Amino acid sequence: MLNREIYLIADGTGSRLGEFLVELNFDQPGILATLSNIFAEHDVNIINIAIDAGRQNLHFIVDLTLVSDDQIKDIVKSLQMFAFVKKVRYRVSTTSIFVPRWIIHVINGKSSISIERDLIPLLQEPAKLAEELARRDAKTVKELVASVDPLVLDEAIYIAQLRGLYTVENTEVREGRLSARLCSLAQPMARRYVEVFVKELGAQAKLSDEGICLTLEA
Repeated sequence: MLNREIYLIADGTGSRLGEFLVELNFDQPGILATLSNIFAEHDVNIINIAIDAGRQNLHFIVDLTLVSDDQIKDIVKSLQMFAFVKKVRYRVSTTSIFVPRWIIHVINGKSSISIERDLIPLLQEPAKLAEELARRDAKTVKELVASVDPLVLDEAIYIAQLRGLYTVENTEVREGRLSARLCSLAQPMARRYVEVFVKELGAQAKLSDEGICLTLEA
């Protein structure tokens, strides 16, 4: 959908970060400025804006720390009042790490995997590449959080979606346990990534294979 990189992972400690995905009916000049002004009118700081190549979706990452739930509802209503807006989705995160959920890595409209330049030699060894990516991403998480609980892991598993390794179909945290369904055409590379990523974070997890999908219980 939107082509962005891993740098969008953020420290959410002591703040409420959120993301809004605005689906458009049509494109016209001034849309970005109009929607940005809605956030400004509610004293919301915009951290990042992205638009997909087809100009059908606008993605906002915002700081909602000083914004009440009622104000957020007002923002959504204001965004939806324009004829060019088809649908608005939003979510608010209060965990100590924030990872965008509505972004995947694409190039020329096709899903792709994002890796660092120094890892290019490992392209011929997918398992080793997956392991190194997992270690690096786990290190990023550990630098941002003091400990990894199911809520933090629920955010963190979206890092690999940013990389383009898999798509997170759904997640649920219940009674202190996380369950997630991860689907990908990058198997078995994605499976090896998840195994190492979870282990590096010190979490106990069970993986079950379902075709091109994985079920994670942690």
